[in-house]
Amino acid sequence: MKIHNKIISAIMAGVYIGIGATAYIALCGENIVAAAVFFAVGIMLVSSYHNMLATRVFALFPYKSENYSVADIFTALLFNGVGCIIYAWLLSITRFGNSARLDNLENIVNSRFTDSYAGIFVMAVFCGFLVACGCLTGKSFPENKGVSMALTVFFIATFVLIAPEHIVADYFFFAYWSISGSTFTPQILPILLFSALGNAVGGIGAGYLDLIRRKGG
Repeated sequence: MKIHNKIISAIMAGVYIGIGATAYIALCGENIVAAAVFFAVGIMLVSSYHNMLATRVFALFPYKSENYSVADIFTALLFNGVGCIIYAWLLSITRFGNSARLDNLENIVNSRFTDSYAGIFVMAVFCGFLVACGCLTGKSFPENKGVSMALTVFFIATFVLIAPEHIVADYFFFAYWSISGSTFTPQILPILLFSALGNAVGGIGAGYLDLIRRKGG
């Protein structure tokens, strides 16, 4: 894939996760289970169109057949963020941002600010692992797309409920929070760093474990 196609793919992945995260914001104050399930829409869009989402690249990085490089990881991380910022700005000029939804967003962001960096990292490892499991279901059930999709939703909803520290979702939450009237703070940067590192450890680790399993070792 040419670099400009990778950039477009990564930007669109950011937009797709933003869409899933928007559904999460809308529902998390009323029904957290429904919010977790509908967040999975973003991952399903990414999987359906094979976009370069950072956490998907982490999961597939160990597979030589996927041809993902370290440069692709950084491309995904950078341009997923660009996609989230573009989508967050577009969302901010719509009627979506009513007070109740912004209250939900405030709670989401504050949970990041009040957590320790170690806590963020550990939750991000769990998140990266579960997202990788969701992204790898297609390899486990190549002939049964229904089972693959159902398992993907299950894994994604589980990570949202227990370890909601997804680097690209965090891009969107912080971008929308800042654009909606809050002031950008440098404290966001180390939070994103530890989220990305944890996702990488969990996602790449899950990919290697799955590869070892497939090789029978």
